[in-house]
Amino acid sequence: MNPEISFDTQSRESVNYGLQLMLQEELEKLRARVATNIVMAGQNTTGKTIASMKTRVEATSDGFLGALTARPYFGALETGSRPWRTQYYKTKKDGSRYLAAPKFFIDIMRDWMNAKNIPGSPFLVATKIMSEGSKLFREGGREDIYTNEIPQTISNIQERFTGVFNFIVIQKLSFK
Repeated sequence: MNPEISFDTQSRESVNYGLQLMLQEELEKLRARVATNIVMAGQNTTGKTIASMKTRVEATSDGFLGALTARPYFGALETGSRPWRTQYYKTKKDGSRYLAAPKFFIDIMRDWMNAKNIPGSPFLVATKIMSEGSKLFREGGREDIYTNEIPQTISNIQERFTGVFNFIVIQKLSFK
């Protein structure tokens, strides 16, 4: 006796839709856990990073593609900002040069400092990060924002998908 699993088109579409929904749910749970971790770590200054996190699920010829995306430099939440490859300088009237972060970065640091109520010079903060990297980078980073959440999400997805297929096999198994 060889077991054979038969699947009609309607059943296949129904299962695929259910799997997509499960994947979307698990990615939304991941998004929520990462957002909580950002807040708990004190890294939610303006809320822009959390607001930028989006989940996406689509069917492909190989199955499903699921992703949690966010604005550029999302990874810096755990790694910090490394020193810039290109250093910027300004020239004094006497011809000597000094490190100086570009205006756009100084503006970003000003907004960040204002949101955190940090006194000081945005110019100095921006220039230090540009030349030496952020404090988080210099201290070696962390792994408690998203890295620790990914294995749990993968495990949840595997468990839920396996449960669906176990149910289908039990329900659809026929012996000829």
